[in-house]
Parts: sequence; C-alpha cells; structure tokens
Amino acid sequence: MSQLLNVPIPSINEAMQNAARLLQQSLAEGSQSGNGASMSATDLELARSNVKALAFVQGVGLHGAYRYLRDFIARQAIPIYSAAEFLDGWLATYSMARKEASAAFGTCTGTGVAASALEAGALLVDDQGRQYRVTADAVVAGDGTLAASVIALVEGVAGNAAGGLALSLLSPVSGVDSAFVVSADGLGGGADLEADAQAIYRLQQRLANEPRGGSPADYARWALALPGITRAWGVRNPAGPTSAGVIIMADANAPPGLPTSGQQRSVLDYIRDPRRGPPDELFVIIPNAQLVTIIMSLSPDTPEIRADVTAEIADLFFREAVPGGSLPHSHLTEVISAVAGENNHTIYSPAITTGGVITTSGFDSLLVLASVEFV
Repeated sequence: MSQLLNVPIPSINEAMQNAARLLQQSLAEGSQSGNGASMSATDLELARSNVKALAFVQGVGLHGAYRYLRDFIARQAIPIYSAAEFLDGWLATYSMARKEASAAFGTCTGTGVAASALEAGALLVDDQGRQYRVTADAVVAGDGTLAASVIALVEGVAGNAAGGLALSLLSPVSGVDSAFVVSADGLGGGADLEADAQAIYRLQQRLANEPRGGSPADYARWALALPGITRAWGVRNPAGPTSAGVIIMADANAPPGLPTSGQQRSVLDYIRDPRRGPPDELFVIIPNAQLVTIIMSLSPDTPEIRADVTAEIADLFFREAVPGGSLPHSHLTEVISAVAGENNHTIYSPAITTGGVITTSGFDSLLVLASVEFV
C-alpha cells in the first residue's frame, strides 16, 4: 500500500508542458479550420502569447488535483489509511462507532462527624477549578472517614487526576469537612472524542481478528469499546483452563496510564453481559507497569527536535509494547533517527547494544515510557 500511495505524479513542469502542447495544437487546428479563418493574425498572436501563462495555471491545477487524488482520496479506500468522515464510514461498516467523549470518575475520601451525610449532587473542586459531582449519597463512617464516588462535570482527558489530588467542597455541608483527597488509583476514564489514530487502532485490531465468540481477540475488542480504554490484549487461561482474561491500559489517565479500579469493573461488567462473553471465569487485569526512562543527548539540540523525539518514542511504546513482550534497541534508535532535523544522538540509558532488547519480567508486565530526559 505504501508503494501505491507513493506512485509518482506529473510535476508542475511536466503538466505545464503538456498543457502548452495541447493549447498550441488547439490553436493550430483552429487556425486551419473554417472557424479559425475568421481569426485575425493579431488574435492568433495574442492567443499564442498567453499560452505560457495558461499552461502554467493549468499545470498547477492539474498537479494539485493529482496530489489530492493520490494523497487523500486514494487513502479513503483503505480502512487503516482513511480519515475523518471516511473513517467513520468504515467504522460503521464493522459496527464500531467512534467513541464519544467521556467524563472521568472515581472515588475520593474525606472526614467528618459520624453519621453525617454527603448527598449526591454535591460539588468538589480542585485548585485548577475542575469540578466533580458526587454521584451517590455517602455517609461518614463511625471512624470519621468518608468515601464518595465522583464524576467530572466536564468530559474529556482534562478531568483525569492522579491519586492524592486535593479537592474541597464548593459549598459547606453540615458535619462533613471541606477537604477531600482523590483515592490512590486516581480519577480515570475521562477521554476526548476518539481521534482518528485511536479509532484506526481499534479498526485494525478488528480487521486482523475475525469475531470468534470468545477468543482472546474478542475480549480485547470488547474492552476497547469502552471510553478511556486505549489498549487491550486478550489472555488465554490466566488462572486455569476455564478462565479467560484481558489486560487493559488507559493511556489518557495520569501517568503511567494505568486503568482505575472503576474502569476495571466497567470492563468486567461490559464483557460479562450475556450478549458478549461466554461463561468463563473472567479476569480483567491491570498490567504491572515496568517504567522505562530514556536518557539521551541530541545534535542539534533544539526544543522542537526534543518535542518530536519525545513524541516518536511515546508512539513507539504505544505501538510495540505488549504484555510480556520486549522492545528492540534498534527500533528505539530508528524512530529517533527518523525525526526531521536530527543529525546524531547518544542514548545513555538504557544501555544500547547491537541486537539488544528491553525486556519485561512477566506475562502481565508492560513496558511503559516514564519520561525522556535530555542531557
């Protein structure tokens, strides 16, 4: 497909020369026909003098049309190269609508006087002004602690928050202290409208794996249907011959992008719906994140090149990191070298060797990019 999309198209100069030839031919034929006899010598000379300008205009237009046909229209015929509404059409063909934006949710903890109530609808706010609504009535326990389920008022990635974030009641509630803290696994599940790249990831997984009523690929596809779940891998027999499993990631959550316990339950409930998963013993697994920090130097070293290198490395980990898998050193150096403007680089950590790989330590371990540091 890459060869098809790189087929040479006529250059502006070639299109211009062809247009000029055709214009000259038309003038010659017109001057020799009965109708052309009525054209004066002055008219013919004026027409010939404009041939170059007309040919240039037509050449530029034709070149642009060819480029549009090759670089955009032709791609829409291939599902994994399509975009925007054309991609929506392919998604609809396979009953995989683009995922809508969703709001972050989770739990937070506070304190108060035993038996005091925090009613659903109460609002909490952080120091950035993000607001979260309590979704169910909560009562202060005998030890003075309170756990409340909350959801972000605004949909999107911006509502996700790491564990430990400080929240406070927007309006005082009798018997309940105003200070709250986000629970350890954070607030997750907030996602923007699914981008083309994310939709293509799901579509590619579907095209490569025909539905089989409970294969590992089916579990991955079902998990990916939920907002906020960005990657998933089916696992055979994680706890014995009658068990099934799926490992999930939610890359939009606070680093390192692990799903929250609430998202884990949502995936479990979704797959256990009788319309989908068979009655296996199902395990929804949050991977053991094996964090990798890249320490390197660049030449030339500019903010733009640093940003592009970081983005390419993050994309590499997203595409190639799989549970229990490894990442070749050569792939890391390759994506860095492909960045526009990069001339040379040195990776200090991890230690790069010819034929070497970054490995994981177990079937549920996943390589996760912690950060890219430049020295």
